[in-house]
Amino acid sequence: MNQITFEAANTWRLTGELTFVTVGALLDEFTQRAVPPKVVDLGNVTRTDSAGLALLIELLKQTKDAPLTFCNMPAQMLNLATVSGVQDLLVVNYKDCL
Repeated sequence: MNQITFEAANTWRLTGELTFVTVGALLDEFTQRAVPPKVVDLGNVTRTDSAGLALLIELLKQTKDAPLTFCNMPAQMLNLATVSGVQDLLVVNYKDCL
C-alpha cells in the first residue's frame, strides 16, 4: 500500500513503493495540499525506481520557494540519484528526522 501520512504540519511520511505505477497518484495528492511539507520522510519506502527519483525532483521543483528536506532516504534511491548525477539536488538532513 502506498500512502502519504501527515505526521505534522510540515512533515510527510511516504510509505510503500515509489515506482512508475504509484508516483502519479502520490504526486496528485501532493499537489492537492495547500501547504507543502518542509520534510519528507522516506524511511518506510520499500522499493523505488527512477520514477520515484523523478517524483522527488518534481516535489523540489514545486516547492522551489521553500526548502524541502528528505530524510531516511533508502540506499536504492541514493544509488539511483548518484548514477543519474542528481544527488546534489536532494537535500538529505538527518537533524530534521528526529
